[in-house]
Amino acid sequence: MLKKSINDKRFNEIFVEVPHSESLGQHANEQLKLFKLKEVISNRFSKAKLQQFLGWNIGQYVFSRSQIEQFVVDGNAFSVGVEALDIMHKNGSADEKGTGNEVGEILLYAFLESVLGAPKIYSKVELNVTAKSDKSVSDGMHLLSLGGNGDVLSYEMVFGASSVVGDIGIAIDEAFEHISRIERNSAAEIQIVDNTIFELPEKDPVAMQLKEIITPDPNKTINRDTAYGVFLGYTLGLDGEKYSSSEYRELIDKKMTSDINHALPAIKDKIKDLGLTNRSFYVYILPFDDAEDDKKSIMQNIMREGEEHA
Repeated sequence: MLKKSINDKRFNEIFVEVPHSESLGQHANEQLKLFKLKEVISNRFSKAKLQQFLGWNIGQYVFSRSQIEQFVVDGNAFSVGVEALDIMHKNGSADEKGTGNEVGEILLYAFLESVLGAPKIYSKVELNVTAKSDKSVSDGMHLLSLGGNGDVLSYEMVFGASSVVGDIGIAIDEAFEHISRIERNSAAEIQIVDNTIFELPEKDPVAMQLKEIITPDPNKTINRDTAYGVFLGYTLGLDGEKYSSSEYRELIDKKMTSDINHALPAIKDKIKDLGLTNRSFYVYILPFDDAEDDKKSIMQNIMREGEEHA
């Protein structure tokens, strides 16, 4: 089975899931999960460990598994991160939409691998670096195994959409406009996945896994469906000056659950309007102190903007 690419050993040191009782009500598989950054200092989320975590995984996000293996074979494993950043700089600036350089696109990758357990096929950067950039509108492609028995196996191709803006309602609107574009482009998106077995090296783990799915043994039945993974980031909107540190920490969870209670009808309406109530949806939501400023500063720090790059 295809293994996840991310190094997420410290995921639980950075993110904490916030429990709630809501659901999407899909006629399919679903997740609707709220997370917050674990460390809160002086009534602000500490982003230092988040930036470190994303920096550690920038190579895995940018490069395929076979490319990373080649770095190791060449004795050049320590340059994976540096070369990944060079590629991102060539794609565009930090937080530039559609380049793969947005924090929402990287966090989508992280949550789909670490929480959903759906290994990456292509990240947004990989889709942009190749000729696929004019064909795919997804923010990433992942593969989720649903299990089965020896003769019947089920999988989902999870196409990603992300949005990080101040207002959660606008984030929802943007993400589902993105999903609408993916739906309209669905034949091309699926074809990109199918062509992967020819475009990646023969021994690449993704190519080998997809070959078993797309051209299975005649004695096996493979069920393959499409699904959506969504990452939403927004501004929490609590005034830290009005509360003590202990009060603020207690209010974070309450504010988040209140936010999802108010936002959920819009998400359900978007899914229904697109005719996707029978499709699996995996939605992950994370608040920021100031989503607009934070998403840009995080990526500027990760990409070391202002430093010289080849």
